[in-house]
Amino acid sequence: MFKRLFILIAVVSVVYTAKGQAFEKGDVAINVGIGLGWGYVGSLAPVPSFNASLEVGIVDIPDVGVIGVGGFGSFRTSWYNHGTYKDTYTNGIIAARGVFHFGFFDTGDFDLYAGVHAGIGFSKYSYTGYYYDDYISTDSYFVDDVFAGARYMMSSNFGLFAEVGYGISYLKAGITLKF
Repeated sequence: MFKRLFILIAVVSVVYTAKGQAFEKGDVAINVGIGLGWGYVGSLAPVPSFNASLEVGIVDIPDVGVIGVGGFGSFRTSWYNHGTYKDTYTNGIIAARGVFHFGFFDTGDFDLYAGVHAGIGFSKYSYTGYYYDDYISTDSYFVDDVFAGARYMMSSNFGLFAEVGYGISYLKAGITLKF
């Protein structure tokens, strides 16, 4: 999958001509999307995560790229209902986000980037059924995530994004609003 993604990125980079940067110092970008590629182990139904991130370009490194910082939030829930018992698993993340936008892949419309998330995750598992009336287990934990992504800006303020990483979902995709 990563090989195909790299080939796609390389082809898009060669095809487009430089028109200015897709992400610059001072830009604000909001990503809103869904995540796929995760499911609770067992019989619970995997449901997409819902995620949002905010990013501000803070440092421009000429001919190299732009550093951005911001925040990330995501939520998902899975369940299994078997008539006499029910399992529910809920998971969420709130994290800081640091991103590097590669200037050498920037075509003006296409933006390739990589980054990290660090923050707090929470989970809640509940079971109602044979052995327990209402068993609930909650947990919070440190979250760290490394990701790579790309944006294609369809206009100066609207675009599409996709990211791969190992956070709440292996693949996140959706829309980008840039100000």
